[in-house]
Amino acid sequence: MFAPSVRAEEDLVPHARTLATSGHRDEAIKLLSDRLAQHPDDSDARTLYGIVLSWEGRYDESRAALQRVLEHNPTHGDALPALINVELWSDRPAQAEDLINRALRSKPNDAALLMLRARALRAQDRKNDAVDVLDKLLEIDPTNPQAREMKVNLRDSSRNWAATFDQSYEWFNDGRDGWLESQLSLKDQTRFGSVIMRASHANRFWLNSNLFEVDAYPSIRPGTYAYLNVGWSPDRMLYPTYRLGAEIFQSLHHGVEASGGLRHLGFSDKVNVYTGSLSKYYGNWLFTARTYVTPSNVGNSASMQYTVRRYFGDNGTYVAGRLGHGGGPVETGSINEIEVLRSLSFSGEFNWRVARLWTVSARGGESHEDRLYSPRLHHHSMDAAVSFRF
Repeated sequence: MFAPSVRAEEDLVPHARTLATSGHRDEAIKLLSDRLAQHPDDSDARTLYGIVLSWEGRYDESRAALQRVLEHNPTHGDALPALINVELWSDRPAQAEDLINRALRSKPNDAALLMLRARALRAQDRKNDAVDVLDKLLEIDPTNPQAREMKVNLRDSSRNWAATFDQSYEWFNDGRDGWLESQLSLKDQTRFGSVIMRASHANRFWLNSNLFEVDAYPSIRPGTYAYLNVGWSPDRMLYPTYRLGAEIFQSLHHGVEASGGLRHLGFSDKVNVYTGSLSKYYGNWLFTARTYVTPSNVGNSASMQYTVRRYFGDNGTYVAGRLGHGGGPVETGSINEIEVLRSLSFSGEFNWRVARLWTVSARGGESHEDRLYSPRLHHHSMDAAVSFRF
């Protein structure tokens, strides 16, 4: 596919816009950059240049271009909203709110600006303030669907508790007993981050086993949070006597997040599992690569997981697919995973908000595995869960 050609210099900015919106962003950026090298005072070209850079996730460059336009025209009709979006997309909601408040001084009833302000307030976890802004917006535009949807979601998100029941079953092609596991969890969204209390019950080989865990996701600073886990099995039959976990997550530039951590499992032979991940948000998509490395006396075991998730709206609905290979298809947590030597796994899942307070999810997968004393084993899994917020 060939990029359209430029007909005349006065058509350069519209032509660059056509390039950018038809999949030729690199060509548009080059064209606008050349234009600005010759005509640095062309505010239309510089504004579009900043907008296209923001679409490419080049937020620092975009911010510099748009700020230069606003130095000469602080209320520029295109540059100001574009810079607000840059600040929101780059996890700087406080800076976005400052810009929005500046714009609202001259346009206090602008519906688009009020919607952006509600988004900035929501990103700062100021939910009540965001609802107040949405109320004002709906007085101006009572049929605004985005405002109505966000208001409902904000009201629902103020329900800090959620209860989830999860049932899974795993079976194998060699006739061995399957693995049946039930989980009941209770989640509380606190001011410091979410806390999850979970009880798991597993049945296999005519054995029953229980595990009690607490997960926490404390916020450390903007863009940085942690995962902490502690668990205990009173019977020590199918789960480790205890398990501990810790991981740090750090938001980087351009929608990238990285993490690194450790899982310690108290089996009869203690197991340490080192893990790390790299995630990239791109529009409604989330791409994640995660590794688990388990040292041992006979050599290190390593596995990789690659996940692609597609979100629909901002209510938590998504579909996802995952490919895994190496020492284990999923995170080690019981004897069901600790036996895996090598594996190649595939799985798909969905999470669907079926009503305001109810969410259902399901996952299915298959793994081709080499296990202790069981080479070339086919491992199947199904999982379903239902959650209620209150």
